[in-house]
Amino acid sequence: MAHQESPSLALIPRVRTHYELRGFSPVAIDMLCDEIHERSSDAGMRTASGRWESIDRLLDVFEPIEQSPQPAILHPEPVAIFGLSFGYRLDSPFARFPKDRRPGKNNEALAKQLERCHRIFPDARVAVQHEIGLALESPAPTGEPNERAHVEADLLSPARDWTTTEVLSYFIKNLPDKVFDKSRSILVVSHVHHFGRCAFILSRAGFDPLIAPKEAVAYSDYDEHEAQPRFRSSWEYLLNDFLSLCKTSPSAQNLADPQTAPPR
Repeated sequence: MAHQESPSLALIPRVRTHYELRGFSPVAIDMLCDEIHERSSDAGMRTASGRWESIDRLLDVFEPIEQSPQPAILHPEPVAIFGLSFGYRLDSPFARFPKDRRPGKNNEALAKQLERCHRIFPDARVAVQHEIGLALESPAPTGEPNERAHVEADLLSPARDWTTTEVLSYFIKNLPDKVFDKSRSILVVSHVHHFGRCAFILSRAGFDPLIAPKEAVAYSDYDEHEAQPRFRSSWEYLLNDFLSLCKTSPSAQNLADPQTAPPR
């Protein structure tokens, strides 16, 4: 009888490939794979919370998918530009949430990237998450040209701690009708390590996620002053991302299903 490989041993290569394609450091990926090995058996994988996840289900979640789409410059008309925020700042321990929520350096950098993308594709609809919207509305720092007045978002999400799926769902459902009749191509402006997650969700829902052209300059830094710990370092974000994906369904997500739409 042929030897059958343990499902737990098959999971680690898939997870490694997934995060290598998303640009995480080899050291951080090795740390994650070591954790998976220690916590896995044929019965499943035990998370930090004590929850057991089926290895067979995780193999479906991390099945090979396209993580390196063509640059948007190769697509003449992406119909929309989505700006996904990367955390936020609360400058005081007594700050009121969400009234005193601030973009922080992560979202200020992403707002600049979105501005460049909008100059390249001025006819695309623009949907941005709350913190990027705040950065777009704020005046440019002294000595820098104020380009923010040239970008007016067609859609701004509420100041809520939504998952990536909820944000993308909100954008797709609340942009004007028939935006996606012409094309399913969406240019995604996000942190380098976040883009793969956005592409993962959009691709499985039948959309064509486009990575920003090189002229827009990718953003890959972290901010130690972020209000949420997972946005302070690449390791914290990697671990959180993995645990979040472990909880998702491997089936295609229908972002256009009104039953799952976040409230307007």
